[in-house]
Parts: sequence; C-alpha cells; structure tokens
Amino acid sequence: MLDEILQLNIFHFFLVFSRIGTAMMLLPGIGGQLVGVRSRLWLTFAICFVVLPVLSPHLPATPTTPGAVLAIVFSETVVGLFMGVVVALLMSTLTLAGSMIGYQTGLTNAFSFDPISQQQSQLLTGFLSNVGMLAVFSTDLHHLMLTALVESYGVFQPGHGVAFGEMAESLSHVLTDTFRLGLQFAMPLLVFGLVFYAGLGVLSRLAPMLQVFFIAMPIQVLMGMWMFMVTLPVIISLFLRFFEGGLIPYLTPR
Repeated sequence: MLDEILQLNIFHFFLVFSRIGTAMMLLPGIGGQLVGVRSRLWLTFAICFVVLPVLSPHLPATPTTPGAVLAIVFSETVVGLFMGVVVALLMSTLTLAGSMIGYQTGLTNAFSFDPISQQQSQLLTGFLSNVGMLAVFSTDLHHLMLTALVESYGVFQPGHGVAFGEMAESLSHVLTDTFRLGLQFAMPLLVFGLVFYAGLGVLSRLAPMLQVFFIAMPIQVLMGMWMFMVTLPVIISLFLRFFEGGLIPYLTPR
C-alpha cells in the first residue's frame, strides 16, 4: 500500500513539474538568462511541492502503460508551453511599442539588453521593458502569473488531451490584442513623426541648400524623448491593466 501511494505521488509530482517547469522557462523575469538555472530549478521544485497537495485530487491515476504516461506528460508540457507563451506575448506589448517609439525618436542605433526578448535591442525598447517588468513585480502581478498557472488545471484538465484548436485561437487573439495595444502606445510618437517628417520635407523644398538632417536630429530626439516621458505613466498603467486582463481567463471563477 505504501509503495502504491509513493508511486502515485511521484507520478503526480512529475505531472505538475511538467506543466509548471515548462512555463517557468518562459515566464518573464523568472525564466530569463539573468536568473541562474539552479535558482529557477529550485524555485520550480518549491512551487510544485507547495501546490501538489492541492492539485492531487484533480490529477489522473497512474496509467498502466508507458505510452499512456508519455501521452499525459506530453499534453502537460504543451499546456505549460502555452501558458508561458501567453505571458510572453502579453509582455511583448512593450517591446513592440518601444521599437516603434525608437524609430520615431531617432534612437534606433542606441542598444541595451532587453530582459524580455533576451537580446540586445533599442535603448527605448530595453528601458520600457525594464520599467514594465519592474511595474509587474512591484504591483504583485507576478503572483497572478503563478496563480493563473496553478489554476489553469481547472481550464486544461490533465488526462483530457490537448485542445490545439482552442489554444491556437487563444494565441491568435492575444497576438492581435498585443499588436493593437502596442500600436496604440506608440501612436502619439507616430503622429509626431509623421508631422515632423512632413515639415522637414517642406523645409527641404523651401531651402534646398539647408542641411536639414543635422538641424532636425537634435530637435527630433528632444521632442521625442519629451513626448515619451509624458506618455510613459499612461503606457505603464494601461499595460498593467492589459496584463491582468490577459491572465484572468485562466483563473478559477470565484
């Protein structure tokens, strides 16, 4: 009897680790390169041990064949990958907005490390991503990430297969909302760039001998940075609301 209980707990722990461990590799701020692999692994183990007693009643019994075990583990890994991609897409809103704003402010050649894309990116993109990451952790929305990951067992029940169609539809909606909101965040700077470049075109026609580029570049950077700092509080506030709303569908209704 003890051996059966021990095997059941190990199987359940492995199932929980398959979903949560896969998602933890993609969660922003936790699955980044700046976080050590051992720290991430121990954190995942700790979360699995904590939530295992709560999730055990909802987990299927140990299959009798190796093929069934592999099928359930594969489905849990896919669900964890889906949850991690959803959170990463929500965070990429700031990356998209920062890229558009960088083009309009003339700072596309200044690079810094972006913690979301895990690579060198434009200066404003990295700055906006860092501010957004700081806002998520300072407002405890990272708790909502973990809560949505744990309560996703009520949406994607283990042992019931993988709903690839529903996942693809959900990802398409998240991607659409991400692009739309990122474009809205950068819209003030896009309008400024359109008016500014139109004015430069008129000026170059009126004074062909004038070095328009050297005169306009400092003005473009100054005005672009001023507009960016003015709109930054609104961008972060709307992003936090969007981030929270994107995770609510995966929470258990209360």
